[in-house]
Amino acid sequence: YEIKEGDSIDTLSLGMLTNNSIPGLTRALFTQMDEKRYIKYNVSSKVSMQQFFGGVVNRKRLLGVFNGITEDYMIDTSSIVLDPEYIFADVTTCAAALICLPIANAEGTEPDLGAFFKSVVVNAQTDPTEDSDHVAKILNFLNSSSVFSLPGFKKLLDDLRNEPSAPTVTVEVKKIPNGQPSVGALAAPPVQKTAPVH
Repeated sequence: YEIKEGDSIDTLSLGMLTNNSIPGLTRALFTQMDEKRYIKYNVSSKVSMQQFFGGVVNRKRLLGVFNGITEDYMIDTSSIVLDPEYIFADVTTCAAALICLPIANAEGTEPDLGAFFKSVVVNAQTDPTEDSDHVAKILNFLNSSSVFSLPGFKKLLDDLRNEPSAPTVTVEVKKIPNGQPSVGALAAPPVQKTAPVH
């Protein structure tokens, strides 16, 4: 981000971002070249949320990113950039890394987190091989109240992360002598002939 002439930097937040590693937030670096000043963020090992949610979105991905966004930060949440292009995710851990832009006169309005989460869930292509119960619970929460409760939503996410996922159905496949696979669970049991009773 190139700092513009009229921008007022929140020096406390900038100091926290440049001097500390805050879980869920991308570390910032303040640089100046001649008259130009920049706040730079290292996202080299991550992909944007837009890319991360571009294909099929499974339970782990959705809950991992949402959990990162709902972290308790010691900074002004109005300075968090709530845009899928500028929210980043670790492909391995599914953890989110947010960009905090510590500019006091940037829009400065509290983001509508409820609308943001709802938009992500509604537009995500959920994994058809998984039980989508978590999606229904998230949408029920977001639709149930006109005022979004961040602590309530965080509790829901924690509960969903701690509950066991629904078991997937597996079918045992056995090899028979001629090499053709047969589905053991679906094979009919052999019919036994019994002699009539006199």
